Amino acid sequence: MYNTAMQAPKNLFTPLSNETVYTLYALSEKSLMTAIVFSVLTTTALYAELGSGILLWGLCVVLLTLFRFGVALGFKYHEARYTLKTWYVLFVVLALLTGLAFSTLGFLLIGGLNHYYQLFILAALLGLTAGASISLSSDFRVAIVYISMIVLPLTFSLALEEHPLHIIVPMMLILFYFSQIIMILKSYAQEEKILSLMQTNKDLLADNRQFIADMVHQIRTPLTVIMANTSLIEMKSDAKVQNNIKQINASIFMLNNAYEDLSYLISHESISYPLMEIDFSQHLQERIHFFKEMLDETQHTIHQEIEAGMRLHMNDTELERLIDNNISNALKHSLKQSDIYISLYTEEQKRVLRFASKGKAIKEPFKIFEKNYTENPSAKRSLGLGLHMVKNICDKNHITYHIERDNDYNIFVYTFTI
Repeated sequence: MYNTAMQAPKNLFTPLSNETVYTLYALSEKSLMTAIVFSVLTTTALYAELGSGILLWGLCVVLLTLFRFGVALGFKYHEARYTLKTWYVLFVVLALLTGLAFSTLGFLLIGGLNHYYQLFILAALLGLTAGASISLSSDFRVAIVYISMIVLPLTFSLALEEHPLHIIVPMMLILFYFSQIIMILKSYAQEEKILSLMQTNKDLLADNRQFIADMVHQIRTPLTVIMANTSLIEMKSDAKVQNNIKQINASIFMLNNAYEDLSYLISHESISYPLMEIDFSQHLQERIHFFKEMLDETQHTIHQEIEAGMRLHMNDTELERLIDNNISNALKHSLKQSDIYISLYTEEQKRVLRFASKGKAIKEPFKIFEKNYTENPSAKRSLGLGLHMVKNICDKNHITYHIERDNDYNIFVYTFTI
């Protein structure tokens, strides 16, 4: 990734930033093709008046532009061949040579032509200058030098011509010249401001992620202590408060599950989750057993049909997040006292995991896995993050997934390739 930090330029041959080099070459690919077309059309239009002279000019410009295009492709596909500063110097030198070649239209070839052809050259060079102001605007120094090489000689040449507008036209060209410079400088200032805001946003995002990470680690210890002590209280408490303790356990369980989700979300991009050989069948049974406290509270019954001895090559934490989120969703969004069916079986050389729960039909089954999407926006128990995390895990591990609807049951199906 290139560095976007702005640097204090020492001279024209020192890039403002690494990003400037990338931007200049990226924009030049399209503008160079336009320059070639411009050269061919200009040569064709002026051939009747200038003959072999304009043919030589056109040939030189086209060859120079094709060489620049080859350099741009070299930067795109073989960047490591030179340093970024060398690429930048090469770009500036070739760009200024191109500007010099085009400027010859305005101070060498325009003299002696009739007013019609002079107007043609004027319009052509102004259009070329306007395009250059955009394609070179990421480095205001190169852009200003480039348009100066074209506009100033043209202005001087037209001022020396004897025609009724020999004063007005140069004055208008000077106005055009300064307006282009102002536009270039404003564009550069705006780009610098955007880069500064982007860096500020990156810093804020990094601080926010670090804050969440710190909070997650701070929650882990007291949560573990609470879970351990609640178990001890449950063993020693009177039967009359057992129901209250079960409710507390269920709430602690939900908090712990949310903690595990959050822990994975903030770490999966920076921490490696290596693949390992897992007893899929046993792992699924353990996760179902883990939800026992929640089952007592929600009065659901889980029916499991798990093919024994099934193994899987996957990270255990990611498999746990996939299973836990589906069981948790089934408990939260299915009808009270309803049955939940979990099955694991082999079908056509693939392992299939299904979660079926009775509840309202999902309105947007294609959106349910999107980030922050929830079927009930007013619900306080859903942030729309769990299934999006499941989607990312599936995509990473090449697991296909879909949702079915059968006899009032929502069925989440995950297919693992062997």
